[in-house]
Amino acid sequence: MKTRARNPLVTHTLAAIAVVAALVGCATPADNKDQCLAADWRTVGYEDGLRGAPADRIGSHRVACGKHGVTPDLAAYLDGRERGLQQYCQPRSGFRVGVNGNTYADVCAGAAETAFIDAYRQGCRIYDARAALRTAQSQLRSARQSLVQTDSAMTEATAELVSPKVPTERRTALAADLVRLTQQRTALSTRIEQLSARTQELASNVQVLERQSPYTL
Repeated sequence: MKTRARNPLVTHTLAAIAVVAALVGCATPADNKDQCLAADWRTVGYEDGLRGAPADRIGSHRVACGKHGVTPDLAAYLDGRERGLQQYCQPRSGFRVGVNGNTYADVCAGAAETAFIDAYRQGCRIYDARAALRTAQSQLRSARQSLVQTDSAMTEATAELVSPKVPTERRTALAADLVRLTQQRTALSTRIEQLSARTQELASNVQVLERQSPYTL
């Protein structure tokens, strides 16, 4: 079940952070021979476990360090990863992964996975509700900006229309513009009203979900 990216929920030690920064990246895990030679593979595995990284992450380490003639200690890595997963595969961790919009890579098992996924889905519901609210708020801001621009255009067109020096042909064009702008303004006003109601509804939904959450946000 691939569901949203792993997020560490345990404070890392400075030593572990240094190893992981060198060995676990979005691209190649390591580029420095000394880093590969000095790597504590049990710690690397533990950090990967805390992130909920899949077991094949060791392959990335193997490829990166293989360039320097270094072979990861698979047994130590898997032992460390298992200990990291024991902390990762907790309900609170699942909730954090979901509420941050990250993915779950099917790394937990048994009853631990069931509890993890239940909490993960609770977090996802809040994440999705917040995302929907942000979208509605953005649309509302955009509609309001368009209304301001439309009002400005109407003001300018009206001012030019009443000028005695404006040619008849231009007056006809300005009158047509005002009709179009008036219709546009009406549509925008209706959209703003709808979006305002939608935003309030979504904000209320977010508050309800957050209050119902058994976890601290």
